[in-house]
Amino acid sequence: MVDTPTIVTGAIVAIGAILSAPVLYKGFSRRGTGVVYEVNFLIQRAPQYSTLLTAITIAASFAAMNGHIPGAPATVLSIKSLLPETVASTISWCGIAILLSGMVFMIGGWYSLGEQFTTDAEVLDGHKVRKDGLLKFVMHPAYSGIIQCILGSAVAALSPIAVCMTLFMVAPLWLNRAKYEEALLLESLGPEYKQYAEDMKWRRLVPKFFPIGV
Repeated sequence: MVDTPTIVTGAIVAIGAILSAPVLYKGFSRRGTGVVYEVNFLIQRAPQYSTLLTAITIAASFAAMNGHIPGAPATVLSIKSLLPETVASTISWCGIAILLSGMVFMIGGWYSLGEQFTTDAEVLDGHKVRKDGLLKFVMHPAYSGIIQCILGSAVAALSPIAVCMTLFMVAPLWLNRAKYEEALLLESLGPEYKQYAEDMKWRRLVPKFFPIGV
């Protein structure tokens, strides 16, 4: 039997996939068309592949949480069996709340970029500083959302290994890409982008209205 947090997580991911399909299609179609394009693996592919690997680990963790993986491997992937039911349920629902927030930031961030959204780090022809939508609150809402989605799903699956993968692999790689993109845009767009970044207090992943963050 599949528990409620698993069903809700799956439903949120499915709805997110449907909502993001149009903008992702356009983003992939623009990939590699920029006038400035970075080929470095750590910038372009490492964040994406690490996210995919962690997502696969999370899927396995949900399977373990619901009893589809027996024995010691299940405990390694998900600690649900080690926790009181109420505690496990509370933690899972907190993870779902983080996942929901992440979906808003990720999909909203893609749509906020509009015609300038591409799935790779590059500068498109006619690139301009965008300040609309979620870009009013944080410099890289989509990257923030990706990290939140993965972290929230890992927490919902009660998977310490997936949480660690998110915090120590996925998040640093996306943050590194964000910093690279900033340098690229500063060089390409000049003072206007610098002013935007200063207005955002250089908040890459955490909205500026929070007292702390990066």
